[in-house]
Amino acid sequence: METNNDRQICIACNDSLSVSDRYVGLLACKSCGFLTADMTLSNIELEELYGQSYFHNGEYSDYKSEKVALQLNFKKRIRDLLSLPNVCENTKIFEIGCAYGFFLELLKENFVEASGIDIAKEPVQYARDIIGVDAHHGNFLEFEPRFRPDIVCLWDVIEHLRDPREFLKHTRTISASDSYILLTTGDIGSLNAWLRGSKWRLIHPPTHLHYFSKTSITQLLNNVGYQNVTFSYPAIWRTAGFIVNAIIGEKPLFRFLKTWIDNIPGASIPVPLNLFDVMLVTAQKRG
Repeated sequence: METNNDRQICIACNDSLSVSDRYVGLLACKSCGFLTADMTLSNIELEELYGQSYFHNGEYSDYKSEKVALQLNFKKRIRDLLSLPNVCENTKIFEIGCAYGFFLELLKENFVEASGIDIAKEPVQYARDIIGVDAHHGNFLEFEPRFRPDIVCLWDVIEHLRDPREFLKHTRTISASDSYILLTTGDIGSLNAWLRGSKWRLIHPPTHLHYFSKTSITQLLNNVGYQNVTFSYPAIWRTAGFIVNAIIGEKPLFRFLKTWIDNIPGASIPVPLNLFDVMLVTAQKRG
C-alpha cells in the first residue's frame, strides 16, 4: 500500500483508498475493487509471522502432511505451464514462496532449470536438505536468480506480501523477454466472497494482507508491465483433515479438536474443493 502526503493509494490503479463499507477492517478502492488490511509489517515481523508455527499448528496444522494434496494441485499447474506457447523442458522456472519445495520437486521431473525463494527459513532448509531442490531463504526484492526465468510462479503468495507491486516489478526485471507470470489468489469479486462479506474464509490479516478482484489484479499487472491476462478457477485439493480444521477455525467450543483431527481415519485423504473464489491468473511480460 502506497502513501502520498498521508493519502493512502491503491497499489493496483493509483486511486485513493477509503474505509470499506462492507469489509470490516479493510481499506477499499472504489475504482478497481482492490482491498487491503490497514496495517504495515516490517521484514522482521513478516519473517517472524512465517516461522515454524505458521506451518505447524497455525494456518496449517501440519503443512508437510498436506504434501500429497498440495502436489495434486501442483501437477495440474505444471500441465497448465506445459500448455503455454513455447514452453518445453528447457524452460526455466522460478517460484516465489517455495516453502518446503513440493512444487520445485515436481518441476525437477519436467524441467531442466527450476529454483525458488521463501522468507521462511525452516521450510527452505527442509526443501534444500530433504527434498533436494534449489531453494533460497531471503527477501526476493534483494535477490536475483542464477538464471533469467521464462516463468515465475506465485502460488497463494501475493496476498501475503507487504508490497505486491514492488514484487511484480522485480519479477519483471529479472525475467526473460516474453516470459510468463502465473499466480493464484482469492477473488474478492467472487460470489462466495460477496455472500460471506467480512466472514469470507480468506480474510484473515495479518497473514492475508491484500484482496484482489479480476479487475484489480489485471490493472496491477498491466501497470507493472504485463499483458494478456487470463483467468481460470481450478478445483483445489486439500486433505479432509485440513478442510475440517478450516471449518472449525478458532471457535472456542471446538478448538480442542484441532490437536487430534489429523489423526482420525480418512483425515489424510485428498479432496477436491471448488467454491470458485480462488483464481489462477496468467500474464505475459510486455516489451
